[in-house]
Amino acid sequence: MEKKGVLKGLRVLDFGQYLAGPLAAMILGDYGAEVIHVDPPGGPRWNAYEANAVLARGKRNIILDLKKEEDLEIAKRLADSADILIENFRPGVMDRLGLGYEACAARNPTLIYCSLPGFSRRDPERRDLPGWEGIIGAEAGLYSGVDFGTWRRFIRFDALPLASNFAAVIACHSIAAALIVREKCSRGQFIESALYDACFEIDSTRTSDPPQSMIPGGLERSRDSINAYSLVRLMAQYPCKDGRYIQTTPPPRGAQSIAEALFPAEWIQNGLPQDAGETVRQLMLTRTMQEWEDYAQREHGAGFAVSQWSEEWLHDPAALESRSVVPVLDPILGPTLQPGAPSLMLKSGDSVGLPRHLPDEDRASILTELDTLPPRPRPEACPPPEPALHGIKVLDLCQVVAGPTCGRLLAEYGAEVVKINNPRVMENFTALGGHETQNNGKTCVYLDLKSPEGKKMLDYLIRQADVFHCNFAQAAYEHLGVTEEQLREKNPQIILSQINIHSLGGGREWMRGHEDLGEAVTGMSCRYGNSVKPETLPLLVLDHMTGQMGCLGVLLAVYGRLTTGEGQRVQACLSRSSTLAQLPFMLGYEGKIWDEPAGPQAVGYGPLDRIFHAADGSFYLAAKDTAALRAIPLLSGLPEEPEAFAEALAARTPEGSVEGWLKLLTVPGVTARRCRYYQAEPPEEDYAKRRGITRREYHPGVGMLRTTHGPERLSLTPVLPLYPSPAPGGDTEWFLEKLRREME
Repeated sequence: MEKKGVLKGLRVLDFGQYLAGPLAAMILGDYGAEVIHVDPPGGPRWNAYEANAVLARGKRNIILDLKKEEDLEIAKRLADSADILIENFRPGVMDRLGLGYEACAARNPTLIYCSLPGFSRRDPERRDLPGWEGIIGAEAGLYSGVDFGTWRRFIRFDALPLASNFAAVIACHSIAAALIVREKCSRGQFIESALYDACFEIDSTRTSDPPQSMIPGGLERSRDSINAYSLVRLMAQYPCKDGRYIQTTPPPRGAQSIAEALFPAEWIQNGLPQDAGETVRQLMLTRTMQEWEDYAQREHGAGFAVSQWSEEWLHDPAALESRSVVPVLDPILGPTLQPGAPSLMLKSGDSVGLPRHLPDEDRASILTELDTLPPRPRPEACPPPEPALHGIKVLDLCQVVAGPTCGRLLAEYGAEVVKINNPRVMENFTALGGHETQNNGKTCVYLDLKSPEGKKMLDYLIRQADVFHCNFAQAAYEHLGVTEEQLREKNPQIILSQINIHSLGGGREWMRGHEDLGEAVTGMSCRYGNSVKPETLPLLVLDHMTGQMGCLGVLLAVYGRLTTGEGQRVQACLSRSSTLAQLPFMLGYEGKIWDEPAGPQAVGYGPLDRIFHAADGSFYLAAKDTAALRAIPLLSGLPEEPEAFAEALAARTPEGSVEGWLKLLTVPGVTARRCRYYQAEPPEEDYAKRRGITRREYHPGVGMLRTTHGPERLSLTPVLPLYPSPAPGGDTEWFLEKLRREME
C-alpha cells in the first residue's frame, strides 16, 4: 500500500515513547507523512495492551542508544533531514543530549519541533514531576465528578488516558498550523503540547463559572417538552428484550415525536404518574437493543443508540464500512482491528492500514538514505510570520459543543469566524449549550436560513468564505441547498467541514444524537460502568475531542489547499473520536483478553499506580516498586509484594489526611498528588491564570465569567487570546446591517 494523504512527502522523526508522542506521530503518518520512529536499546519502553501494534503502524524503525556518540550523531543527522520532530521527554532532557529545539533549529531552521512533556517547561512547580498518566489525571481533576442531582462531588478512577490522547491531537493540529506558516514564510518553530495543559480542553464547557443559561430571558421550555424528554431518558434505565440497554439523548423534536408515539397524551401534558417506571420497563421488553435504535432513529429521528462493548464496536459493520475501524495485518499479532484516522479527508484520503515495522528493521535503509538525502533548504528573507489562519473566513453553523469547539480553535489560529444561530431558539433549546466558552473570538449572529433574506445572505457569505463548518443531519444539506456540489458551484475552493455523531460511509451516517450516544455505541460507557447498562462519563470527552479533531481536519485541509490549490471535504464525528480516545485498549486480535481496569471498583492502572482514599480526600500514588515505599519507617512493615503492599496501605490511608500522606510520601522514586476537582480547582490555580488558560472577563450581555482558552503553544505564531463571547446573537444588528450594505 502506497502512502497517501495531505502530508505525503513530509518526513517525521519520532522520539516518542509511551502514548502521547507516538500517537501524535502515528496520526501524522495516517495522513501520509513518512515517520521514522527511534527506539532505545531493547525496543519500546511500553507496550501495555499491545498498543504498539497501533502506535507504530506505518512507521519505519531504528534503534539508537543516545548515550553513545555514534548513535547520537545519527540522531542529529536524522533531525537535519526532518520536516517535523516529535519527543515527549521531561523538559530539558533533549537539550542535555544536544537534540533540543535550539540546537536542531540552528542546523535545520525549517524544522517544526514538537514536545509533549507531562508538565510544561513553564510550570516551575511541576515540570520535573514524572509524566505518569495517573499523576497528571489526579492533578488535573480528571478523576472527579459531580452528581448533578445532588451536586455531590466524588472521586472515581477512569482508565482512559485522556491527557495523552488530547495532548497528541492538540500537538497534531498545532503542527498543521506550523506547516501552514512555514509554507508562507519558510520558517519552522517550536511547539509544546503539555499533557497537563491539554486537560483543560477535555471539558472546557464545564469549567465556565458561574454556569449560565443562554436561553434568552422570558423564554422557557414547554411543560410537554420537559415531560417528553423525561420519558425518553427513563427508557435508558431498563433492559431491552435481549437483556441489553440503549442510550437516549434525542434532539427536542425527536424526543417529542417518540414520546407522543409511545405514551399517553396526559403523561406528556401533565407529567409522569408514579407507576410510569413499571410501564416503561414493560415497554422496553418489546424490542431488542438494536430494534429500539432502528425504530427510534428511522421512525422519529430520535437519538437512540445501542450500548455495546468496545470489542463489539470493533466488529460493527458501520464502524468497518466507514473506516472508523480498520483492519491491519500486524507482523506479531496477525490480523488486527484498529482505530481509523481521526478525521475523514474525503479528497486526499489517508494511509491507515499499513502495519508496524519491528524494532531496528529499517536501520540499513535509513542509514543509506542519510548519505543521499539533499540538505534541507535554508530559509531566505521572508515576510513577518502571521497566524496560521490569518485571512481565512469561517462560517460556523454548528450547535451545542463539538462543532463550536472546533470553530473556537480555528479562531485561536487567526481565522475570522462568523457564528450563525437559529433565531427560533426554542426549536432546539440545547443548541446554545457551551456558548459562553466555545464562541469566544467569534462574531455571533442570529440568521433565519428559512427566510428569503436569510437564504440570500447565506449565499453571499458562502461565496466569500474559505470554510463552511456545520453539524447538520445528513438530510439537511440538500434541504438547505448546501451540499458539497452546491457549495463548490458558488465557491470552488471552499472547505466543507462536517461534525456528526457517526462517520460518513457507514450504515449509521444518517443517525442523530449527542455525547452519550457516541460513548454508548463504541463501548466507552460500558467500560466506565463495567456493565451492559451504559454509564456516561462525568466529562464531555467526545464533544471536546471531536472539536479538536475537526480543527485538525480543517487545518490539514487549509494546508492541502495551499500546496495543491484544491478544496477539501472533512468530517469529524463522535464515534470516530471515541474509537481513537480509547487507546491503548481499542485494539482487536485473536485471543485478546479485555482486562483493562473498568467500572466503579477500579482504582488505578496497577497496585503501585492508583488512587488511595484518605480521611479528607483522595490522592494518587505512582511508584515503580515497593523498595522506596518500604524505606519509609511508617511503611517498613508492609509486605514487599506490590498487590499485598497496596492492600495494606489502602487499609491505613483513611486514618490520615491527604496532606499528611503527601508529606510522608515525598521520597525519591515515589510521586503522590492529591486528586483535585476538575471544575473548581485547576481553573483557579495561579499557573492556569498566569498562562492564560483560564480567564475571568466581562462577556457583553452576560456578565463576568471564567472561561477556558488555549495556552501559548507555538513559539513563532502563538494562538491568539480571544475576545469574550457576547450573548447569543449579540452581534446580529451591526453585522446584518454591514452585510446588507455590502450586498447592495
